[in-house]
Amino acid sequence: MSNLKSMFQSIGRRSRNPLVGNGISFLVGTLFGLVVLGWMVWPVKYIDTTPQTLRSDIQLDYLRMTVDSFAVNGDPTLARSRFDALGSNKWNLLDELHSDKLTDPDRLKQFEVLIANLYVGTPGNPGVEPTPAASSGGMEGVLSVLAVLGIIIGAAIALVLVVNMRRHRRSPPPEENENPESTGELSLESEEQLGEIEPPEATAATEEGAEPLERFVTTYVLGDDLYEDSFTINSASGEFLGECGVGISEPIGVGEPKKVTAVEVWLFDRKPSRTSTTVLLSEYANQKDDVRASLAPRGTPALAAPGADIWMETPGLQLRVVIRELIYGEGPLPHNSYFERLTLQLEIWARNK
Repeated sequence: MSNLKSMFQSIGRRSRNPLVGNGISFLVGTLFGLVVLGWMVWPVKYIDTTPQTLRSDIQLDYLRMTVDSFAVNGDPTLARSRFDALGSNKWNLLDELHSDKLTDPDRLKQFEVLIANLYVGTPGNPGVEPTPAASSGGMEGVLSVLAVLGIIIGAAIALVLVVNMRRHRRSPPPEENENPESTGELSLESEEQLGEIEPPEATAATEEGAEPLERFVTTYVLGDDLYEDSFTINSASGEFLGECGVGISEPIGVGEPKKVTAVEVWLFDRKPSRTSTTVLLSEYANQKDDVRASLAPRGTPALAAPGADIWMETPGLQLRVVIRELIYGEGPLPHNSYFERLTLQLEIWARNK
């Protein structure tokens, strides 16, 4: 039961990304339309289809009746239209009638003379066989093409989603910038500056210098309005422990691209199915009490500062968020109110119980 609940919680978080939500909606709609509506509620009914879509034995019966009908009414136009309705297989069927015991040989010979005059012409006036009209494959062919296209598009969307969610998995921590001034005044200036910031708390595992179970790096860049990165947390033995991720929490102003003033960092612990969320605020958002109050229900607010260590915990996991790079955007909005580039390093440990 807990596994099922964890799965639904994971799907719910990822579906907040419009790309993920639209992809899930497309796949569900395609399956529902093809299976439920197309095959159960409103199955295809073939009405007034052409003889060329029939089975070969039924086509042979049709041609036999065409020969008999021409022997009775003598209408060459009607006989030709019926013969053409059999499509490209009509010549093979006509040859088969020679060995058919149900066909009158005299009537068949009379019909063949007509066909020879219509398609080949007389010896004094040779003709050219007309190009058969384009055949219609019926609704079955159309549905087959649509089904194949639906599967291909669905597979492509699934592939894009998987690549998007896994593109930063187990990314190594970035090297320190050799030229801090080139990244903006709010980037890390040196390794010493990073070392001055001490984490507010740490478990025994981190104090002893234990390597984290997982380490990820994710970067938000202005213009990525669908930014949502998530990662799977596994134990050293490969057991699924939970997930973590980062996504847009709150934009500021209007227009495109979105001007993001806050991002959410979340940590999901599979046992006992607990989620912890921290909202990283820009300087502007952190100074506005109304903005902090509106974002408080989403998670614990924290100021996004270059080099800052932010610790998050659940009963079984501990997440360290290090802000490796922070550059604010410049424009008509208030000073330091939205991120132009934000790089976070996520490190996860299992807590000692």
